[in-house]
Amino acid sequence: MDVCEFIAEDDLIEIVPTFRYDRQLNLITGDFGPFRPSVPVKVPMWLAINLHRQNKCSIISPSWVNNLPRLQDEQENETTRLLPPPDLHWRETLKLLEQEFGRSIQCSDLIERREAILKKSVHELFREAYEKNTMFIGDVTLDNATPAELILVKEMIAKGFRRLQELRRNVLSASNRKHY
Repeated sequence: MDVCEFIAEDDLIEIVPTFRYDRQLNLITGDFGPFRPSVPVKVPMWLAINLHRQNKCSIISPSWVNNLPRLQDEQENETTRLLPPPDLHWRETLKLLEQEFGRSIQCSDLIERREAILKKSVHELFREAYEKNTMFIGDVTLDNATPAELILVKEMIAKGFRRLQELRRNVLSASNRKHY
């Protein structure tokens, strides 16, 4: 489990309990309940999953799940910028739901499209750094990126800078050898 998935487990999701508990659960993240059969209530994702595994509730899919095909089509048409995500932790929420229910929600095209836009942005960033012959990059703005996507960008940038430094060292050592 990665850090974004861990954080996503605190997001609220609606459940329909199959048990009765008339008091509230007082948790660090808030108070939840009372729980009454067939009456929807919002709880953290981790609690919903635990209750579901005990057959004490059914989990209601977030409403934005139904909009994924539309968002996927819109993102296909937008090649230069990320569109607003359906939810801050949408990928992690889908992964948790898929693990719990064992069925996949088709959104791989949307994930790939968003990652391609991020990779293109990072490529442009390094092209600019290479052309300016600098290791310094000013402010960078990534609108509509989720925390998981920011981690991906961070990894790409770190790997890219290591590669750029390696290439520059090789060029310097090659030019130093020519002078001797």
